[in-house]
Amino acid sequence: MYDVVVVGAGPIGSYTASQLAKSGFKVAIFEEDKNVGDNVICTGIIGKEIFKRFNLPQEAILSSIKSASFFSPSLFSVEYAPSTPLAYVVDRGIFDRGVLAYAIKSGVEVHFNSRVEKIKTEEGFMQLEVRKDSFLKKIRAISIVLATGVKYRLQQDLGMGSPPAFFQGAQIETELEALEQTEIYLGREICPASFAWVVPLNEVKARVGVLANNRGVFYLKNFLQKRLKNRIKEKEFSISQKRIAYGSIPKSFAQRVLAVGEAGGQIKTTTGGGIAYGLLCSEIACEVLKESFKKGDFSERKLSEYEKLWKLKIGKELKIGCNARKVLEKLTDKQIDKVFKFIQKRKSVKRLIEKRVNFEYHSGFLSPVLKILTGLI
Repeated sequence: MYDVVVVGAGPIGSYTASQLAKSGFKVAIFEEDKNVGDNVICTGIIGKEIFKRFNLPQEAILSSIKSASFFSPSLFSVEYAPSTPLAYVVDRGIFDRGVLAYAIKSGVEVHFNSRVEKIKTEEGFMQLEVRKDSFLKKIRAISIVLATGVKYRLQQDLGMGSPPAFFQGAQIETELEALEQTEIYLGREICPASFAWVVPLNEVKARVGVLANNRGVFYLKNFLQKRLKNRIKEKEFSISQKRIAYGSIPKSFAQRVLAVGEAGGQIKTTTGGGIAYGLLCSEIACEVLKESFKKGDFSERKLSEYEKLWKLKIGKELKIGCNARKVLEKLTDKQIDKVFKFIQKRKSVKRLIEKRVNFEYHSGFLSPVLKILTGLI
């Protein structure tokens, strides 16, 4: 019998487990893979403030994002160069294993190659059926945290549902010429209602990708051909792709169960990034569970406090990100060019937007941008 079982040993699951174990609870992680951090498809950008706040593994940092250039369809550009670095780019293998090491050091039991097949509600506890190789065993836990990433089978079985939609992310790592800073490209031909990116890992290598509503690989290949053909040094490269939650699941709680991170759809609707919001929601989940243990109350009514609190924290961000995408989806390339030219000419507008930039919370600068769009178009 465990106090808490965490399903999934990614960074959000591992962080949640470590915090609960530090509070004195008996915690175990069950992970269906044989290891963590292998073949993770992610740009790996984490804001500087989040890195500091959660004491994340410094050894995972590959580079820092000190500036970024944004390009319109006709290559009008707007540059953002703050006085201090915005974020860090990490090696996800080193990062994920580093956060898991924190959990192990905190006393968390970790079981690899252990797939949770089914979860049943019993009187006073939850029963998990866990398959390891050909063996099926039953585990008991007072409460469960689902940190399954972009897998929603267990959530659906428990009546929590799955996200309303998904992005398609496609990315490569390659050597590029003229690699100086992060580059963001907009345009219907590049990636409708979304964007493409070039994120340097060092002086010569970068992660290049797109976040599309559909046909991610097609738009990535098109972007490489249209914008980077003469800069790519490697003739052959492997494209990685994955789906990314777009919007939260209908219920991030059930009796004795909470879903955290991408398992709950707690993903930036602007960029598809999930680590920062997952960690912020993990903090809330831990506090709600501690209170539940204190009062002996794991009812849906009690655990619904978790959803109310995390939506107060990031709900506005998810909503405005969706609204921004709806607007961007309607814009023609000429209209996007027009916005860029307007910002280039109006230095006061550019300064206003820059003052409101927050790497994790995008509503501050998106609000004036959306007002500009409303006025111009």
